[in-house]
Amino acid sequence: MSASRSALSEHRARLAEERRLDGGLLRELFIGQCLVLALHLAWMPAWLVALALAVGGYRWLQWRRGWPRVGVLTRIAAVGGLVLALRAEYGTLGSMDGLIGLLLGVYLLKLLETQDRRDARVVVMIGLIATAVAFLHDQGIPMAAAALLAFAWLLQSLVRLAGSRDRRQAWREAAWLLALSAPLMALLFVTFPRLGPLWSMPRLDRASTGLSDQIAPGDIAELSRSAGRAFRARFEGPEPAPEERYWRVYTLSHFDGIRWSRASPEQLAATLERPVEAFVGVGARSPWQAPARARFRAELLLEPDSRPWRPSLGAPLATGEPQRYLADGTLEGLAALSSRGLLRLDSSGAAPAYPDPAGSRWHRLLPVESNPRTRALVGRLWRASGGDPDAYLVAMMARFGEAPYRYTLSPPRLAGEDRVDDFLFDSRAGYCSHYASAAAVMARMAGIPARVVAGFLGGERHPDGYYTVRDYDAHAWVEVWRQGGWQRLDPTAVIAPERIEQGPQAIEEGAEAFMADARFSALRLREVGWANRLRLGWERLEYRWQLGVIGFQRESRRSLLARLADGWRAAWARLEAWLPGHGLLATTLGLAAVLLMAAGVALLACLGVRRWRLQRDERRLVGALQAWLAGRGLAALPGESPAAHLRRIAPLAGPAGRALADCAHDLERLAYAPLEAPERAVRRRRLARRVAEVRRRLPKPRRGGSGAGARETGVSS
Repeated sequence: MSASRSALSEHRARLAEERRLDGGLLRELFIGQCLVLALHLAWMPAWLVALALAVGGYRWLQWRRGWPRVGVLTRIAAVGGLVLALRAEYGTLGSMDGLIGLLLGVYLLKLLETQDRRDARVVVMIGLIATAVAFLHDQGIPMAAAALLAFAWLLQSLVRLAGSRDRRQAWREAAWLLALSAPLMALLFVTFPRLGPLWSMPRLDRASTGLSDQIAPGDIAELSRSAGRAFRARFEGPEPAPEERYWRVYTLSHFDGIRWSRASPEQLAATLERPVEAFVGVGARSPWQAPARARFRAELLLEPDSRPWRPSLGAPLATGEPQRYLADGTLEGLAALSSRGLLRLDSSGAAPAYPDPAGSRWHRLLPVESNPRTRALVGRLWRASGGDPDAYLVAMMARFGEAPYRYTLSPPRLAGEDRVDDFLFDSRAGYCSHYASAAAVMARMAGIPARVVAGFLGGERHPDGYYTVRDYDAHAWVEVWRQGGWQRLDPTAVIAPERIEQGPQAIEEGAEAFMADARFSALRLREVGWANRLRLGWERLEYRWQLGVIGFQRESRRSLLARLADGWRAAWARLEAWLPGHGLLATTLGLAAVLLMAAGVALLACLGVRRWRLQRDERRLVGALQAWLAGRGLAALPGESPAAHLRRIAPLAGPAGRALADCAHDLERLAYAPLEAPERAVRRRRLARRVAEVRRRLPKPRRGGSGAGARETGVSS
């Protein structure tokens, strides 16, 4: 009795030792953490790297030098420190970045208390969740490739924790699992609807472009230093000429003497004591613009942004989904974009042809007694034009085209209270926002309703036919109310027409400021043939990825299913044409094909159920293996147990010998050892893998060999 208890104690001690993590498995977990953390580093604080190294270093020293386990109080203190650090970093834990940082921090700290395989599986599962969360940051090709690598590593770590012999076998089984899951993944991708709320968590601190809803002279000049992408546009039908690519984003109608700013519908309603509905309408068509045929129809791929602005080529007319149409001729989304989004847009290509509900008085407001020198200039021009508003506007625009006014990417800074005076009479050098602000002020001083529009001008045309609009394409121009509609005036077209036709890179003065903040951008190599081809090729691949993979929504799914149905009907029509006058025969062949496919699916299901039952019953599994071996001349001897049979033939089985010995060992432990349910399940799975390995590796018997002779000669080579 004491001997049996001693054996049982020894067995439990050995089992506990098998469950403990050795240095190799700890290294697996740490490398997995590093791979997952690398997915988030561009958006997460850098001190998380120090946390990962500290935790990994302590566990290594604990394993090599026998350092004590980290106590509960220390672990609680570490979590508390993590929370305080994230709160100091983001100001709150309620933001998405704060929550992701908490998940990553807990994931890293979990390694401190990981002692056995059960804890290790928890670490891997948290890593899988953190890998999926990385797509909240970005969904591009580099992120997808890096996430696939991290997922593959975590998967093979799970295989190793399940009892794999070595890393090679773990990677082989992980690759096999990935290959098996690929068809199901593709099927779910095509048929399963997108879960919008999962990928639409708001990011209130991120903007893809520096364009703001308020500008002062010089602000837009700063955007010429950035090569950040704002959006991409593909046109269905005619494309706009270079002088027509005015993408309006914000209408700026309030001027405080220094800065032009946008008045939101809510602000206008409160100021003018009118309902909000008078300044904004929600729907798929503009309630302001009279029904007209769209001049341009485009599909926009928008970059993520914390603001709900949507660009439009002139006045927006209709969109694929409901949007907010503002009475000032701009367009807003119902929510900000947390990831890239598609917008189908019909637009007029011209300034709005309807009056702004804010009224003409609102668009003539100016600070009292500001910019006196400009007021005097306006008086002279007004008298010279004979009090004709159109003649006055022509004279005003002509003045901007005269020397010594200069268009530069590096304008001098204006710091006085009367900045329009300082620009028109002192510096006389500026960017689009300088000239647009001065022109709008001069128009209002003459009693002409005017406003500034901020947006983008131009865009780079890709060989595939779409346009890429970047930060440095930001532009400002003026709209004046004339003859029952808004008329676009752009002083830049007078003083620097090359900016309209070729973009800001064509401006020579201050050219060193162009893309100064993007010194490593591939756009700087546009003049190098091979480098530019690589850049365009990468942009083509990324654009197709965004449209075909990330942008695969309900319409794309329906279109794909419709194409498949059309292909099936076309194939059926070709079959009937191939068998003219034999409609019954064609129908019979079609039904036979369907029945054959159904029989194949049923057979696969039966085989799957049979295999599942075998894997749950080790005796039946080994019995099936023995019957299979008997068919190859390796039958069991009379009275021989299954384990003894497998051990006896192992030396004769060549490459399959080790797997046969492992089968015998696992079978005996399952039959006689007091295993707990999780350990028993692991043993059964490993036994099933060894049986499959025997079937793969056992050499085929030589022709003519059977019975005992085959046992000696058929497989021993």
